Amino acid sequence: MVIVEDADSLQAQERENIIMNYEKGHRAGLPEDSGPEPVGIYSSIDHFGILHETELPPATAREAKVRREITRKSKWMEMLGQWETYKNSKKLIDQVYKGIPMNIRGQVWSVLLNIQEVKSKNPRTYKVMKEKGKRSSEHIHQIDLDVSGTLRTHIFFRDRYGAKQRELFYILLAYSEYNPEVGYCRDLSHIAALFLLYLPEEDAFWALVQLLARERHSLQGFHSPNGGTVQGLQDHQEHVVPTSQPKTMWHLDKEGLCAQGSSLGWLLQMLNDGISLGLILRLWDVYLLEGEHVLMPMTSIAFKVQRKRLMKTSRSGLWARFRNQFFHTWELDDDSVLKHLRASTKKLTRKQGDLPPPGGLQCHVPSHVTLWGSQ
Repeated sequence: MVIVEDADSLQAQERENIIMNYEKGHRAGLPEDSGPEPVGIYSSIDHFGILHETELPPATAREAKVRREITRKSKWMEMLGQWETYKNSKKLIDQVYKGIPMNIRGQVWSVLLNIQEVKSKNPRTYKVMKEKGKRSSEHIHQIDLDVSGTLRTHIFFRDRYGAKQRELFYILLAYSEYNPEVGYCRDLSHIAALFLLYLPEEDAFWALVQLLARERHSLQGFHSPNGGTVQGLQDHQEHVVPTSQPKTMWHLDKEGLCAQGSSLGWLLQMLNDGISLGLILRLWDVYLLEGEHVLMPMTSIAFKVQRKRLMKTSRSGLWARFRNQFFHTWELDDDSVLKHLRASTKKLTRKQGDLPPPGGLQCHVPSHVTLWGSQ
């Protein structure tokens, strides 16, 4: 009995220490907790806020891209001002694939996920869940550990217990209490951090809620113990990929590599790690717009682009090679990847090969919350 009480006391003290560190902010961080030291505070931070160990090319080398963003911003402001007119239009799809300007990405994500509407219907929910998470979340230690390693090369998340790390910690605590079926898993830290690059704290929380609750995205299936979305996509890929890449699939099967297990198992990791932040953001833009039916084309592109290398892959070192080759697909320039993705999406849609078969996971929505805009 005494041992149990001592263990409970120790856990309570550890929880209190973790919470105290985040409430102290920068003062709780040690020098070794900082992210990479920039060479020069302006010359080594890129367009997206990522710190680099060496100086970047002069700003003039990026002027053409900046000019394109300025031109696109005027078109985006027109669409945002008449959202009901444009929200299901071809023009919106065209502009998302061309790229959302950075300085309005938060506004676009907000309308794509109907954040303001669900937030206004649940005015106190985030604050309540945040405080509840501080008191009782069973995931607090893992969340603290994962926050310390999330996007540390970004200027926003460089400092241990800095403002954005605190926001990320609180969002994940709140979500673990808000949706106990999912609770917390490691991918959520990366996803919430991406939202925090462009959205305020509470808006980023509701973005995470909408992303996992909406049928069109089916992201809860990747993080629920039931795993319905993962299984549905894997089962469906057994039909789709052999049809589009029969020789590649024959070779992989012959060598004993199960294609659906290797590619889809890394799909979310691919979107959060291993490729440039600029491309990650553009793929997320498309995913927020199009929903789950772009997941299969993303996988299909990897097989298509890498088919020559895959045909030469033998069983020796197969898993490591395939994983590296899968990530190398995304070393194409961003515009080329998005063109491949759109073409592949259209092709698979024509063949009705984009969605998993019916009967997948039905997402759980807590009874105390009203969600709007599910599509």
